[in-house]
Amino acid sequence: MSTESFEQIGQAVVKCHKMGVKQVLVKLGAKGSVLFIEGEKPIRQTIISAARVLDTTGAGDNFTAAFAGALVEGKTMEECMRFAAAAASLCVQVKGAIPSMPDRTSVLHLLQTV
Repeated sequence: MSTESFEQIGQAVVKCHKMGVKQVLVKLGAKGSVLFIEGEKPIRQTIISAARVLDTTGAGDNFTAAFAGALVEGKTMEECMRFAAAAASLCVQVKGAIPSMPDRTSVLHLLQTV
């Protein structure tokens, strides 16, 4: 199915919920991200602006990994989304997939400044 608009994404998520998927995390690039939890209001996260964007390679993977890490630590879903957005913001400011992966300290520092 097409997922060009937010409405279409919502329709796709409903199908996922009907198949038993309880949570769907959607990355929207420069438009941020949204977490759909069955039976709850979607959690939207705007991007955390980067001083400069050099390379978006790995930003989505970085976002997902940071979200998962925060989730394992017991953070709220909102905190997970914000942490992931900060990690992605730092990622796009460095060229290359591996060199652009920020460390935890850098992500926490960014979150203190925004």
